[in-house]
Amino acid sequence: MRIVFLLFIINFSISIYAQEIKFFGEAKPGGIVIGTGEKIVSAALNNTNLQIDKNSFFLFGFDRDASGKYLLKVKFKNKKIQTFEYIIEKKDYEEQRLRLANKYVTPPKKLKSRIQREALLMKSARLKIGKVKDALFMEGFVYPVDSVDIRSTFGLQRILNGKPSNVHNGLDFGGSEGDSIRAITDGIVCIAGKNFFYNGNFVLLDHGQGLTSVYLHMSKIMVKDNQKVKKGDVIGLVGETGRATGPHLHLGVQWYKKRIDPMSLFELKF
Repeated sequence: MRIVFLLFIINFSISIYAQEIKFFGEAKPGGIVIGTGEKIVSAALNNTNLQIDKNSFFLFGFDRDASGKYLLKVKFKNKKIQTFEYIIEKKDYEEQRLRLANKYVTPPKKLKSRIQREALLMKSARLKIGKVKDALFMEGFVYPVDSVDIRSTFGLQRILNGKPSNVHNGLDFGGSEGDSIRAITDGIVCIAGKNFFYNGNFVLLDHGQGLTSVYLHMSKIMVKDNQKVKKGDVIGLVGETGRATGPHLHLGVQWYKKRIDPMSLFELKF
């Protein structure tokens, strides 16, 4: 389905006097947009306040299932305001059918407490998101593996052993056991989780302003909680721990709770 992206300056009398704002990215389901300009003091998307760093960078994203009208209001130090409107059309996604061990589709009752405990640990780690105001991601983005072999794309409706399951909220990169996994941009380790039932060994990075990336199914973790990493740093090795059908890396990206297509980051040019 065709995605419609419209950008308007609503108040023309204001726009004549307001400073220029530069945007990078695309407003679409699963998309990320980065904005910057001089002397920006605040920005809000549909009344949700956005974080502005010391260099006047801000970021916002749209969930996999986003649709409808979104209004962005940017206020400057001179009290002038610019308003932008984004119209997004809902996107349709294809299905993907996979065969897995039954325990990963319908976990036995004896694993229920473990799965719940791990879910709470992940929830606790994500409570930290939003506390880093700096736009650490402004160093740009790199692919997490040297060989870009994408096996499964973002947004697919998963059918596991013939049963509808959760959608695929990331990219799967093919690889060999022990291949290096790199941080896609600067960040801070929120959690380096070991041997989770679904995730296996994994790392969750905070890139500031609500942007996160998670790296699943590692054979080895090479960072610790709260560690600062730079773009391209090796944070782990490819494996097939957790719910995996073979050695690969699952890369997931979120803006707060919005599910973001990682490709929208790799396509950014700024």
